[in-house]
This record gives sequence, C-alpha cells and structure tokens, in this order.
Amino acid sequence: MKEIKEAWKMKETVVLAKKEYILENEIYTPIVKESPFERQGGTYRLEKMADGAEVLIPNMKLPKKIELGKLNRFGKARLKYLKEERQEDYQIMLMEETLMNHLTDIQEQVENFLEMEELRMKEAWGMTQEMQDQDFLKYAGLKKNMDMTLTKMAMEQIVWA
Repeated sequence: MKEIKEAWKMKETVVLAKKEYILENEIYTPIVKESPFERQGGTYRLEKMADGAEVLIPNMKLPKKIELGKLNRFGKARLKYLKEERQEDYQIMLMEETLMNHLTDIQEQVENFLEMEELRMKEAWGMTQEMQDQDFLKYAGLKKNMDMTLTKMAMEQIVWA
C-alpha cells in the first residue's frame, strides 16, 4: 500500500505552453494526444538549451534508414505514395521500424500478382509459343500491351491501395 502512495506522489499534472501533461519521473506525457507521435504513446523530456530556455524534446530513437537499394520500382512507388498520400501511416511505420518490411512485402505481393496474372492473360489473349514463332511483331506488341496493363493493375490494386 505504501508503494502505491509513493508512486502516486511522483505523478503530477503540469501545464506547459498551454498544454497539459502528466509528469512522472521527469517524463512528460500529454493528456490530449494531438499528433501521430503522441497517439502512439509518445512522451517528452525537458531539456535546457544553451541560452537557458527549457524545451520539451520527444523521447524517441531515430528510425532505421530506408534501404533504397533493396527496393524495386514498386517498393519505391509505395514509399512515394505513403510519403505523399498517407503521411500518418508513413510516420507510424517509420517510427515503429516496420516500413522496410512493409515495402518489401508490397514488392512480393506485386511480383506474385504479375506472375499469376501474366499466365492468365497470355492464355486469354491467345499468346502462344506458336504465335511468337509465326508472327513475332504481333506477339511482341501484345506482350508490351499486357505488361503495361499488368503494371497499371498492380499499381492500382496493390501499390496505391
């Protein structure tokens, strides 16, 4: 019972810059969560600057860098989409260090999709080895059209979803 009372004494509510925080062991936890960082449980610490001013600094470690060399065009497209259209999801994955796994998972989904759908489309469009041998230009034109169609489908259904 004594431990609970002592723990309670260490918590207090403080107001800094018109915002309320719970202060416990020099860690400031916002009462009203306004940013993605705060909604994910982000806290702050008070630091004294060289000029004597005190500033709240987020308690967080820097995320791992994105390994662009491991991303193909679909992984890079997903990264761009997240940064531009889904900033909150991007920030959360970046802070939780799940972004790189997410991007490589998207790449794998696209590769599987392209592999499966190419076989189906070749059959549906009548693209056979015989056609390739007899009329290569027709086959090459259909193949180019199919590749562009599949890429567009992959972008719309997986990368930008």
